[in-house]
Amino acid sequence: INGTTGYEEAACQGLIAGINAAFSVQGRKPFILQRDEAYIGVLADDLIRHGVDEPYRLFTSRAEARLTLRHDNADERLSPIGREAGLVGDIDWERFNSRRDRIAELRNLLDGTRFKRSSAEYAGLVQLLGADLGDSFTLSQLAMRQGVDAELIKRLLPDGVRIRVSDTELDTALADSLYSGYILKQKVATERVNHHDSLKVPESFSFSQISGLSNEMVERLERARPQTFAQVRSINGLTPAAISTVLVHLTAQQSPQNTQDQGLRS
Repeated sequence: INGTTGYEEAACQGLIAGINAAFSVQGRKPFILQRDEAYIGVLADDLIRHGVDEPYRLFTSRAEARLTLRHDNADERLSPIGREAGLVGDIDWERFNSRRDRIAELRNLLDGTRFKRSSAEYAGLVQLLGADLGDSFTLSQLAMRQGVDAELIKRLLPDGVRIRVSDTELDTALADSLYSGYILKQKVATERVNHHDSLKVPESFSFSQISGLSNEMVERLERARPQTFAQVRSINGLTPAAISTVLVHLTAQQSPQNTQDQGLRS
């Protein structure tokens, strides 16, 4: 369907087509998922902006926001959108809100629960992990340590919370905590990429000399021979990682120091 291959790719397009067929009859605005909201949004945007020159499969590498496009938080990303569109009923919405509240409570506990050297749990954790834990630490900081799993974190939660929350809810809260630094870096990198569209690509620039680019990415770049970074971003099939790598090398080559060095060599 539309140049894609795979059951999931076909199914998600059918879902979006069905929703928009109903919206069209009702005179409503098109239902569009953005790239940072769902993998369906990534697929639709890729097909519309780039088209296809070979069978399209949706890989995680195509998504800039893949750290937040996780299966465990799909309901948090899409239930509010579905509710606004009239696709989520009252029972499911109530169930979702209850789960969201429990996860929010867990996030607050992970960041706010602190253990000091004087606490009863501290000595046992030091012995278990075989490492000094400093003067104090939060549950979030503990979760980032090697050898600490969700089961250990759960045992350190207050009894009332431990009984009420599920393992999957704790996994979601922990994932947000563990990935928070990477998610922030990912957001900054995406914003940096979007603000460099006017950056020129020198005629002598060799994409094959960029370490970290696969042969496939180099081939696509060399075939297109983009003149600006905006054109780099529009090349069909380039992964977000490849685009970021090209940007790093372009900005490094065009830095004032590098420009001065080139002038001295000439």
